[in-house]
Amino acid sequence: MSVLTNQPIPQNHDRTYHVHVPANPAQSTVPAIVVFHGGGQDAVTIARRWGLERGSPAPANVADYLLVFPEADSRLPAEWVHFQNSDKAFPTLDLEYVDLLLEEITTTSYATGSASVPSVSADPELIYVAGFSNGAGMVWQLMNSERVSRFRGFAAVGLALDPEKSQRYRRQLDAAGGGDPAPVPVMYVHGTGDHTFRPPATLLEVPIGTTRPAFTVLEMLRRNGITPDAAAASTFLVPGSGNLTEVVVQLYLGDEAFACATVINGGHNWPGPTTVGNPPVASHFDATEAIVEFWHRHAGLP
Repeated sequence: MSVLTNQPIPQNHDRTYHVHVPANPAQSTVPAIVVFHGGGQDAVTIARRWGLERGSPAPANVADYLLVFPEADSRLPAEWVHFQNSDKAFPTLDLEYVDLLLEEITTTSYATGSASVPSVSADPELIYVAGFSNGAGMVWQLMNSERVSRFRGFAAVGLALDPEKSQRYRRQLDAAGGGDPAPVPVMYVHGTGDHTFRPPATLLEVPIGTTRPAFTVLEMLRRNGITPDAAAASTFLVPGSGNLTEVVVQLYLGDEAFACATVINGGHNWPGPTTVGNPPVASHFDATEAIVEFWHRHAGLP
């Protein structure tokens, strides 16, 4: 496994990324998956959630892709700069970094070590994006920007879409002449024990329809041409679910697919067999595997 660390962006040497390069690609352009780490994390931390450990081979289900793990700006706190409700202007620092990053991975030839295909770059038609927590905020922002068409599929873990931000995104798109956001294939993963599941600064039970995750589901159903009261095309309980962390996955089909994975009692984490911290963790549910499978089925991932 070849993982190149701290790769600089030529146009901005303050910004870096890590990238896993497939060892035996079938061709010289391959799908790329860009994953944004959470606040207070780094690229190495989120790479572990994708099975990248020093000295171990990449998991078979992602081994043939460029896996790209950007780092937040080192001159700022370890988090991504995206729109906050108190902002008077739309921040572009990290959106511009994404522009540079996409140019970098689609034009750079990464050495593979393979005699038949000695180098690869990212296929610009097959770029996917995922993020955790603050990094999921980048996913929501990209999904609601004029950059949306540059990605084939999206996944947000541990952060719901904020209603106020959604309104601001819509106004921003309108100002840019983009109109209503286009349908997109999205997987959304959230734990009910997460502090962001309920309104801030309260531990009180509140009607489920007033929560941000409920708003997120309704917003995605509308965006993808699915009526808000439509039944899910499928609903299933993930095998291995117990009394502490049950995982229910609902799939909705419309103009594009939307999947919502709810981790009952789950904490603020990226669920998976090796995840530690911010318990409870649904260790029987591999969010990475579920996201990749969703993209295979509904977002054209080869």
